[in-house]
Amino acid sequence: MTVLFRAYLAISADGFIARPDGSVDWLHDYDPAEFGFESFMAGIGGIVMGRASYEMSRSFGDAWPYAGKAVYVVTAQDLSNLPDGAQTRRADFSALANELRQTSNGDVWLFGGPQLWAGFLDIGAIDRFELYVIPHMIGEGLPLLPPGRRDLRLELVESEALSRGVMKLVYKPRL
Repeated sequence: MTVLFRAYLAISADGFIARPDGSVDWLHDYDPAEFGFESFMAGIGGIVMGRASYEMSRSFGDAWPYAGKAVYVVTAQDLSNLPDGAQTRRADFSALANELRQTSNGDVWLFGGPQLWAGFLDIGAIDRFELYVIPHMIGEGLPLLPPGRRDLRLELVESEALSRGVMKLVYKPRL
């Protein structure tokens, strides 16, 4: 089985993934279920997330939204009270990617921010960018990748106009 590493995310129409403080309040009017999130998650065997994304996920309430999935939180800090199935890892992206390509029972969702995606891009381990362009401009915020990243040519493999003006764009890196 081929395991794909998938960056699956919402992005504002002006190219930001979050406000400068990390807030994604501009997404609250958009229910992920409306845009196929359950179908996406059905094919996911593992989730790699940055510490900030982990903390944001934990702030949504008592229920861990990724129960039943193997979750790897990339952080240099020790985290206590991790939910079942979650573990921490250092930012050795190559070792983690190699391990997950061997052990994951489905695709791997790279759920994080610019540093996480840049780390996996640097080792050539992002197979798909699945962007949901939200018709909302937030003016400033966190970009998809940190400044100064290398050029990356992409090939569009899917595009679809969804409800409420949302565009789904799926790219793969062009090698």
